[in-house]
Amino acid sequence: MYAELMIGINMLFNYAILSFTNKVGNHQTGRRRLWSASFIGAFFITMFPHSVPAIIFTFLGMTYIAFGQTLSSWKNAAPAVLIAAFFAGGLLTLIYSKIAIAQNNLFVLFAVGIAYIALYIFKIKWLDTRKDSRLQRLTADSELMLWKQEIPLKVFIDTGNHCVEPISGASVHFIAFEAVKEQLPADFSTALQKWSPDTSPDLSQFPAVYQKDLRLIRLQTVQGASWTVGIKYDSWHIDGQPLPAGYAVLTKEQRKYPQGASAILQVSALEIMKEERRIETC
Repeated sequence: MYAELMIGINMLFNYAILSFTNKVGNHQTGRRRLWSASFIGAFFITMFPHSVPAIIFTFLGMTYIAFGQTLSSWKNAAPAVLIAAFFAGGLLTLIYSKIAIAQNNLFVLFAVGIAYIALYIFKIKWLDTRKDSRLQRLTADSELMLWKQEIPLKVFIDTGNHCVEPISGASVHFIAFEAVKEQLPADFSTALQKWSPDTSPDLSQFPAVYQKDLRLIRLQTVQGASWTVGIKYDSWHIDGQPLPAGYAVLTKEQRKYPQGASAILQVSALEIMKEERRIETC
């Protein structure tokens, strides 16, 4: 009975470590395979707890069963398994050293639960950090030239933004109105704030001097379709690299822009960013 209990506890501990590795490494291993690897690892560790060769063989076998779809996948997963094991094992050791009732089997199970929760929190923080890192790679400083006014903007490239101006096919980017309000001509800014997409859309409300640079753009969102005004910019540079000719749409909301950006660029800008980062790393 004792052996069965220890196998069960070790299996839960192994599953917590393997599921953590599976998530942070994006290995997409199924639960059945993770549970099988956890059981095999728990069985051999319980049967041969003091044998170093058995421990090494168990580690190699357990990680290969869980993540051995390819050799590279296993190589990437094995270090993460070790990190998680040392983290969870160190936490359990701390609990055992501080609480006198650690010899109680039910408490051991409870301690494993604490380790599982700690690994879950660790996983969330790890994934948040990795997400922030990915988002950071999609941000850059830029200089927008609009009606002969140079405007510095922090931009974010939205890989889901494929919006184009329907006639020319030029890319459409989005800028927070408040970020450029002071640099806009006062008469244009006033006309834009009065313009309503709910009425029959046209550009006659705008001063004639600006109309040649404006286009009506149809946007399709989850809330439905609507019209907006696109402004043809003079030029736009990201880290010194020019964007192709396109249009900028001014939006009222900025709080939803990622990474504190003032502008959201169309996905086509990603090629400019990749080229610039490639030059920097050469």
